[in-house]
Amino acid sequence: MSVVQTRGGVPYVVRDSIDGTGRKVRLPFLISHLKVRNKGGAIVQLYFTEADFTAGVNYVEIPIVAATTPYGEWEGPVETSTGDHESVWLKSSGAASPIELVAFQRRG
Repeated sequence: MSVVQTRGGVPYVVRDSIDGTGRKVRLPFLISHLKVRNKGGAIVQLYFTEADFTAGVNYVEIPIVAATTPYGEWEGPVETSTGDHESVWLKSSGAASPIELVAFQRRG
């Protein structure tokens, strides 16, 4: 028996401006997929735990829109779980950057 995983799900969208202080994005449900688009002028760092956010380690960089990264985005399968892994944290590496985050609800 095989299990088919699709990227579908109920979307949750956050549009905000992220500065060098950063912020926690509390997700209203457990997710299976995440897409973050950077619409600003500075690289944005995406953290998956508060400890990593506080220490400034183990992050994914969301690039600036440029010729080599025309959409300025990062996406991938990201499963959250209750406890320390039910939110994500974002921080700009420079000036405030507007972002768009789309999280898809995990089913089943």
